[in-house]
Amino acid sequence: MKPQNYNGKISSEFFGKVQDSFKLYKEHKQLFDRRIIDNNRWYKSRYSSDPDAPIPEPATPYLFNVIANKHADAMDNYPEPNILERDELDSGAAEKLTKILPMQLDLCDFRRTYSRAWWYKLKNGASCYGVFYNPALADGHGDIDIKRIDLLNLFWEPGVIDIQDSRFLFLTALIDNDDLKRQYPHLADKFSGSGAMDILTYDDMQNTASRDLLRDKTLVVDCYYKRRAGGRQTVELIKFTDDFILEASEDMGDEGLYDHGMYPFVFDVLYPDEDSPVGFGFVDIVKNPQLYIDKLDSLISKNALISGKIRFMVKDNGGLNEYELSDVSRDVIHVAGSVGDENIRELQAKPMHSFIIQHRQNKIQELKEIAGNRDFQQGDTHGGVTAYSAIVALQQAGEKLARDMLVTGYDAFRDVVYLCIELIRQFYTDPHSYRITCDNGKSEYVTLSKKDLGTGYHRAEFDISVSAEKNNPYSRIAHNQTLTELWQMGVFDPSKADAAVLMLEAMHIDGKEKLIEGIKNMKAEFEANGDAVISAGGEKAPARQTSAAAEARDKAVHKATEIA
Repeated sequence: MKPQNYNGKISSEFFGKVQDSFKLYKEHKQLFDRRIIDNNRWYKSRYSSDPDAPIPEPATPYLFNVIANKHADAMDNYPEPNILERDELDSGAAEKLTKILPMQLDLCDFRRTYSRAWWYKLKNGASCYGVFYNPALADGHGDIDIKRIDLLNLFWEPGVIDIQDSRFLFLTALIDNDDLKRQYPHLADKFSGSGAMDILTYDDMQNTASRDLLRDKTLVVDCYYKRRAGGRQTVELIKFTDDFILEASEDMGDEGLYDHGMYPFVFDVLYPDEDSPVGFGFVDIVKNPQLYIDKLDSLISKNALISGKIRFMVKDNGGLNEYELSDVSRDVIHVAGSVGDENIRELQAKPMHSFIIQHRQNKIQELKEIAGNRDFQQGDTHGGVTAYSAIVALQQAGEKLARDMLVTGYDAFRDVVYLCIELIRQFYTDPHSYRITCDNGKSEYVTLSKKDLGTGYHRAEFDISVSAEKNNPYSRIAHNQTLTELWQMGVFDPSKADAAVLMLEAMHIDGKEKLIEGIKNMKAEFEANGDAVISAGGEKAPARQTSAAAEARDKAVHKATEIA
């Protein structure tokens, strides 16, 4: 029996297996989903047991500071791709892709997606990118679309470590019923908000008004699965809600939704776990010392309120007007009879022991050590360290944790770029044009289509190298400092070109190929002008020719300055 109101290729047996798998995956993932919601509370410092108490429990945002600093490290080292050909025939295509892909990522607003994904990753231990081809983009011509996927909406097979090994992969979304009725009019009477109330949501969606809004939406599930036919693997899609299949990619042909055979999702994991494709983040490891810091802060704050306020013990029949005593605006207090220590006594709590205050400070240091968020990473210095080189050395030593995080982030970025190349290979039938800004500030226009990536028997394959974008302030300062030191060493002197080229070839410096090429060109120009100074018989040329050679030398040095 086919699924209701459906006459396509998907059998009832297979669709039943899809539905059963979705229920199993969803039940298995509930613990992780609750952890995501709880981590979001900690991130916003909303984990107090009673936020409406007269004196609310303090929530010092040290945890937020840790996450914000790590996010800043990630954005300071925003990645850029460099495409390398595996076959010499594909060098032109690799050069085009190196120019075009950063522009394509900008069209997808990837920098914002990358930023949001890092916030999510630092809080929850993993983030997810979805790399799709959206036929509705580019005025209906279709284009690549990269999204940050909320892991609350993604479900995978229990026990897998690599997301690509999951039998099915489910992505859920709440769609407005009116939109569904317009898109699928033959099922208009079936959309009634089913499934929307069963999903876990963040705290902002827990109030009554927000839950009422969900009643006008229906939970739509995208089921991705892999199918092998004719010796090749493709990725297929079934879009369904309840017992109704809305659409299936198998009904649209044998090419598959994506012929690269990979699920269009890339996981970026912070700290990996053994039996899951997701890991754990800074909230999971830092919230324990954060909780003790807040408890100690609460004790210190309460003691400050109590010990900082002077109170009095007054005898019931002591003849003292306690209302006038408590009114600090009164200059005169009336008493009946004499006032002695037996009638009134001052009461003031003792200040808290210094050990408690020091213990809180130790917990703060413990949190910083656990998170690798030391003072030097934030520009603070102590212990008499004032020299620039010493501060930089300490910062570099302390940033090894940040560098390790960035490496895993670059691995995920490499996978995103790979999927983009494969989508170009499959869908860019017509040439796409891009405006590229060159180093000299001028623009050039580059076109790319699937034909550039190989046709017929030849399939172009590429390696992807990822490096930090050069426009962050730290890399600019380091690069400029290196060039200044090279200048002082005389590397840009054309008369020393051979030794300079040997030194640059052995160095690890960005853009050294351009420097080497420029130095060789200056040497050739200098030698050409220098030969004119010597006459054919080997005699020295007149002084005005020698002056011309010196002018040529100065011109070459000036050109080297422009390159630097």
